[in-house]
Amino acid sequence: MKPSVLATAMGVLTLLACSKSDPSGSAPSASAASAPANVPPTATAPATAAAPAAPAAPAFVQKGIPAGKVVVGYIQDGKDPDQCAAVTDVPGKKDEFTKDGDKVAQMMKGKVVPACPTTSVVGTCNAGMGMLVNYSGPKWTADTAKKDCLAHPYQKWVD
Repeated sequence: MKPSVLATAMGVLTLLACSKSDPSGSAPSASAASAPANVPPTATAPATAAAPAAPAAPAFVQKGIPAGKVVVGYIQDGKDPDQCAAVTDVPGKKDEFTKDGDKVAQMMKGKVVPACPTTSVVGTCNAGMGMLVNYSGPKWTADTAKKDCLAHPYQKWVD
């Protein structure tokens, strides 16, 4: 059982136990009514308090999108799923990519996907023709991805 679930369950049980009427007929004192019997008076955190959450990772921002262009679709490499291209074009071309993206993907020996993975991107290569190829780890490191990108003519590493 997860610690937070256990803490919540213990807190509910404590509240239920404390809310039962006293069989002796005497009213509890003000200090006894304000804190459960099994919690020392110096405790300040309620039983249901969870550990502070880790800070959220910043949202992924696609590098290399030229001014006036947007991502119109995504193509994942057919041989290497750790390479995925964000296809950029003018905003009005999104419907065209939706209609013809499979043909483009076939030419690129890839497949159209709803989105590229973003959790472990180590770098981006501008492959030309509006393709921004994201390399993901652990297979790729920033160094190996950059070397692969620059091994092809006319491609540029996006810093």
